[in-house]
Amino acid sequence: MNTVWNGRIGHSMSNNTQSNPSSSGSGRKLAPDLARGFMLLLIALAHANQNLLTLEATTFNRMIVVLRQIFVDGRAFPVFFLLFGYGMVQLLHRQEEKGHDWPFIRKLFLRRGWWLLLFGFAHAVSLDDLTIGLYGMATILFVWFLRLSDKKLIWIAAAALLLAAVLGSEITRGEYEWRQVASAPGTAALAGSVDTMLTRLFYWAPYSLILLHQVIPAMALGIWAGRKKLLDHPERHRGLLLRTAAVGLALSTLGGIPLALLSSLYWNSPSEAATAIAGSIHTVTGYAGGIGWASLIGLIACSPRTVRSKLTRAVAALGQRSLTFYIFQSIVFFIVFAEGIGGLGATGNQLSSDIVAWLAWILSILIALFMQRANYPGPAEQLLRRLTYRMTPNR
Repeated sequence: MNTVWNGRIGHSMSNNTQSNPSSSGSGRKLAPDLARGFMLLLIALAHANQNLLTLEATTFNRMIVVLRQIFVDGRAFPVFFLLFGYGMVQLLHRQEEKGHDWPFIRKLFLRRGWWLLLFGFAHAVSLDDLTIGLYGMATILFVWFLRLSDKKLIWIAAAALLLAAVLGSEITRGEYEWRQVASAPGTAALAGSVDTMLTRLFYWAPYSLILLHQVIPAMALGIWAGRKKLLDHPERHRGLLLRTAAVGLALSTLGGIPLALLSSLYWNSPSEAATAIAGSIHTVTGYAGGIGWASLIGLIACSPRTVRSKLTRAVAALGQRSLTFYIFQSIVFFIVFAEGIGGLGATGNQLSSDIVAWLAWILSILIALFMQRANYPGPAEQLLRRLTYRMTPNR
């Protein structure tokens, strides 16, 4: 999702999953956690460069922007939205197995949504990111999706995808700003200032509502996939996952090229119509790419060698704590890039921002692995769970 607020890309927070022989720890499914952990790398690559205050249009910088636009920007967030819907189904099933009825479960989801909204508000105002709040809003407004038939979910996903395509040209403006800023080296932003935080406070709600429609397509498909248990037992759905991965990633790659050429300045003086079409294609094919990535990781999780891999377990441990480490990424980037602290925002380039993204992800894995071995959950996940289930019997 290429948001109009600082051009950032959004993504989903983790939900607990059921037990499985191919689990990632504590009875959790491996594939969803593995997907979340790996996608945090793409999220880091998408976000880190947004902290740069000067963007020189050198040949090397252009090439990095091309690759990022094709393979990263707008391609990671649908995975988290899909897993968000998928996790809602898992939570629904757990509560049903405990004998709770829909009114009770709905209240539980709403309580979780309101707390996520509060978390998101604090994160947006302090660290300039709307994503967590979007999940809170989506939970509150669209929890009734869980009661719809598969057919209605597919129709809703298709209609929302069409809306995303129509609005794609507007969303493109966040990416197109790179083109404008690149022609004016030395331009600086007032990152982290009180005035900036007050501005975020004012625009947080309307911008979130504007972007909320982008959650719906992948969220609806995630609920559908959760009912089919496609990632619970990926070994049973190899054919479907293989076809989906191949088609989704191919469409995503091809669909990312027009906007990549535009944003990197290789496509000069495009018409307004061409810019709008490029944005729409990039937005729509981003969902195909997200679903393709999720399918590919599901296939990878089928391999016994993958299940036994230490790297797989480490990335899955990170995925179990995706909310915590999403916030952790924002904090790291603020420290490294902010003026008066690390200061890299004023002196860095596209390559240095990508290096910071990789290092932040690797550091996240190491910390998550330590937490896993110490049997310590992510602090943000633990706090959200306590607040959600507070005073809830037989949770």
